[in-house]
Amino acid sequence: MSLKDLYSQDTIKREFNSKQLYSLLTNDDFFEIKQQTLMFSKNDKIPLRDYSKRYVYYILEGITCISIEEQIIDFRGIGEFVGLVDSTSVYGNEFYLKPLMDVTVQRFEKSEVMAKIMSIQDGYLYHYNCMLDCYDNYTNRIMLHEETDERRTLTTLIYIGENFGVKNENVHVIPRVFTRKLMAAYLGISRTKLSDILSRLRHTGVISVDRRRQISVYQQ
Repeated sequence: MSLKDLYSQDTIKREFNSKQLYSLLTNDDFFEIKQQTLMFSKNDKIPLRDYSKRYVYYILEGITCISIEEQIIDFRGIGEFVGLVDSTSVYGNEFYLKPLMDVTVQRFEKSEVMAKIMSIQDGYLYHYNCMLDCYDNYTNRIMLHEETDERRTLTTLIYIGENFGVKNENVHVIPRVFTRKLMAAYLGISRTKLSDILSRLRHTGVISVDRRRQISVYQQ
């Protein structure tokens, strides 16, 4: 019986999550590994690898997107890892992080992270848990392609609101860093089409837009 079989999915989510893994990696009482606290500005290009080295980042402050060339793949925020299970390249094109605001990250070398994880008996469950979270996001996005542009837009707004927004009573306020240009690029539609969709969603009462064009999503 594998160790994974000894734990429920709820236990794995609770005891082997990203915050627990970060605590493990920064614990220098055993198996000390190299780490750096780095600050980046909005729109900097942060590589996931540098020549032979691959990096793992833990986001301490701010919000970033994972991109390949000009295509936005995913968003990551405080308390999340990047590079642990993410690909670093596809057909020679490199993945990179792009901050949506000033960010602070902790950087580790991936080889050392994996060595430390595997040095403890149930360590691989940290990697397993991060992999599930990452693949769930990618799977959901693939499935979204079967939906209408309006449904994809609303689902994306709900996702952004719940994960990166500010909750205010029964609504999630979308951070202003998620501009219409950014969301249109992520959805693969034009800004004009996005504006039309937002107008329809506003008239149906599922979102609101204030005078500063900031979007709020009502809880579904």
